[in-house]
Amino acid sequence: MVGAKIGWKLVLMAFTVVVSLVANKAVTTAWKIGSGGKPPKGNQAGYIEIVTWAVASGASAAAAKRFAEDRAAKYWLKSTGSLPPGYEDKLTS
Repeated sequence: MVGAKIGWKLVLMAFTVVVSLVANKAVTTAWKIGSGGKPPKGNQAGYIEIVTWAVASGASAAAAKRFAEDRAAKYWLKSTGSLPPGYEDKLTS
């Protein structure tokens, strides 16, 4: 059981890293296309631009995390034939 938990955490981490990198690149590229410039950093922009960037990048990060977890769980189920550790509890509650 401990080995399965560690294995699941490694699989989830790998999926999360890859999906997060892709999501970050996508939201940055969309910002560049939409605004014509780089995303704001520090005091380089006004409040509206900074808040808009924060909302866009935050939503992207949340969606990427959810997508990565879903894909990792499907991969785990296909590879092992069982749900990832901790998912059994989620289904019964």
